Amino acid sequence: MGMFMPEAGMIKTKTLFILGAGASKPFGYPTGIELREIILRMSVLPDVVSALTPVNEESTWYEKSVLKFISEFLKSSVYSIDYFLEKRPEFTEIGKMSIAACLIGYEKDQELRNHANGNWYMYLYDRLKSSFEDFDKNNISFITFNYDRSLEQFFHNALKSTFNKSNQECADKLKEIPIVHLYGHIGLLPWQLQDSNDEICFPYTQEVTKQRVVNALKTLKLINSERRIEDSEEFKAAYKLIETAQRIYFMGFGFDEVNLERLDIKLMGGKSLIATAYGLDASTQKRVTQDFQTRANSDIFLDDKNVLALLKDYLQYE
Repeated sequence: MGMFMPEAGMIKTKTLFILGAGASKPFGYPTGIELREIILRMSVLPDVVSALTPVNEESTWYEKSVLKFISEFLKSSVYSIDYFLEKRPEFTEIGKMSIAACLIGYEKDQELRNHANGNWYMYLYDRLKSSFEDFDKNNISFITFNYDRSLEQFFHNALKSTFNKSNQECADKLKEIPIVHLYGHIGLLPWQLQDSNDEICFPYTQEVTKQRVVNALKTLKLINSERRIEDSEEFKAAYKLIETAQRIYFMGFGFDEVNLERLDIKLMGGKSLIATAYGLDASTQKRVTQDFQTRANSDIFLDDKNVLALLKDYLQYE
């Protein structure tokens, strides 16, 4: 007997999904702590070493630059590479390149359709796909703290293959559904630009190349002394989405205090707030609840379910 799935509908209420690292975990991507461990092992990954070593550089460049960065990141004892780079801006360039070199290796298209690992992309898409013409009428948007491009890749391929539409037709639909990467991403996908030869545009593949790694410097956008929150177009766009949303789902979000502060949660007052608390200890859950009550004058509903289970229980259409 096949698994029963409710009929697809359309989300009419302004609904915002805020994604943390846990939201990309079902598709093979590392969490923030796991990314730290991967970066600290970079010196033994041949493809990464090759990509990070500039052409025609002295053989000592890697030792002077990458190994120094790895050593300092290790000794800092902080979990987040983003936080470390904010405090050590001299490592910004090599840090961005390292992030890209590591994450590109996880671009496995087949993982986006693997329904065995809590695939919430497939579940959400199945709830939204009433017709190609109406897909962009779903009143949804996304704010993500993640660098990966898996959500865009999934939606584009799903629409194209479900409805037999062209790349451009699917791209036009997806332009109407905001996806804001607060800290940038590891490049644009070919369908996101008119000119697919643009240097920051790459297909969704695991191929780690010097060009992809170096060009990620242009698309990864860390917060530091040279890029402040108030100057960030991504954060400005995010605040607009938060202000206009009526229902907000936090998906795989660890509620790091810095990220929570930057979201300006006082803008979330009076909204329906639902969050996965999967993996969060009791003290963190208590802090989060108190933060929202104090700063947003709102209650947030925390559930220990993972992202897929949360959507199955609480996704609403009206």
